[in-house]
Amino acid sequence: MRAFLTLYVFLFSLPAYSQVEHALIRRLVVFPLQAPIKYNQAAEEAWWEIRKVLTDNKRFLVASKNFLQQKDVYQSRGELKPADAIILGQLLDANAVMTTYLEDKILKMRVYEGEYGRLLWEQDLKLQPSVPVSHQLVSSSVKLVRDFISSIPYHGFVFKDGLKSEVVYSENGKKYFKSEVGADAQLEVGDKVQLVNIVSDSLKPLFISGANIEVFAEGIVEMVDREIITVSLQRVSQMDAIKENSMVRIPKELKRLKEQYALTESLKKNIQPEYFSPELTELEQEVRENKPLVTSLSFLGNLVLFLLIAI
Repeated sequence: MRAFLTLYVFLFSLPAYSQVEHALIRRLVVFPLQAPIKYNQAAEEAWWEIRKVLTDNKRFLVASKNFLQQKDVYQSRGELKPADAIILGQLLDANAVMTTYLEDKILKMRVYEGEYGRLLWEQDLKLQPSVPVSHQLVSSSVKLVRDFISSIPYHGFVFKDGLKSEVVYSENGKKYFKSEVGADAQLEVGDKVQLVNIVSDSLKPLFISGANIEVFAEGIVEMVDREIITVSLQRVSQMDAIKENSMVRIPKELKRLKEQYALTESLKKNIQPEYFSPELTELEQEVRENKPLVTSLSFLGNLVLFLLIAI
């Protein structure tokens, strides 16, 4: 009955489905690799390596084996229907679910959005016919999960510093925010950073060719502390649009990940188009425009105080 209701909701939400705004992926469930029984040992080792790549990067919170067993869902899975992905996403409180499965000598990996069940990303890798399959499962799984990481059109998220009262705070006449990025991100002071909204415009996999990416703020890296960066804002459309978990896109990091991890030349060159919000304004320009007014008000205030003292 529950599956029927979920499918009913999904089907009747399809007219608006293509306009759904993508939410940040933080909680990710990785299901065991599905393969013939004779490859069980290699499949389990591959599953652990997939999780290791994702957790070492520190961009994702990956469900543990104990958690999956407690929920009675620790089992290998292949391709999922949208309704199945929705049910699993709700049951496990997951932003996304990942499956990996072997068909003949082709290793396939799929990632589904937890809330709407849509396919976010997919990739197939043909195994070498002259090498035993069991010897290839681990290395091929790692290649696939790295390809997935390279396909994600953002690289971190905004968070509120425990010592600050606001997500965006002011210091020395500038506005800043902090972001958590991947542990292996190769960033330097001065690198450009963008804050983005990602909206699906089709039923195509979102991380491959199904997204519109709007840049609503831009800044530059002022400080790098391991996986934490401090960014000074340069341009922004609406300051209150910058919230906790706003997605951070780093053009330099996007290019590096594509070059190092994308499996095909077409994917290396496939950097999703982006467009800038027309309301973007220069923060320094606002400061320059407001400064004369502040100076004049300050002068008038001092003049009134001087006259009162003279009287």
